[in-house]
Amino acid sequence: MDKITLYWIEHSQYDMETAEAMLKAGRYLYVTFMCQQAIEKLLKAIITTISDETPPRIHDLPRLAKLARVANLMSADHLEFCAKLSPFCIQSRYAEEREKLMSFCSRELAEEYLKQTRRLYRWLRQRIG
Repeated sequence: MDKITLYWIEHSQYDMETAEAMLKAGRYLYVTFMCQQAIEKLLKAIITTISDETPPRIHDLPRLAKLARVANLMSADHLEFCAKLSPFCIQSRYAEEREKLMSFCSRELAEEYLKQTRRLYRWLRQRIG
């Protein structure tokens, strides 16, 4: 495995660990943000395994899944989850959007998103080897 792919995988793992820590700390919005980051970085790791190009600086998970050539292999549930998770990257960075999201992000939602992220993470990780 090349060092660029390894870089993306290691950072993705770190984000998963951070999501777990944020759940324990009661920072539910940041659970969802870190889940989005973990999946984004793992998709970028896949992109580096199939091309010599640097992954694009985008955060749209369904689009990254297409670029990683895994979208057509994903279940409908995985694709739908990617679409739900994508907005947490950008929107959580802006104060007015963050306030709306914080009121939306309950412990139950954070736990569910983390559970779904773990499933998708394992599935994606198998595509890298």
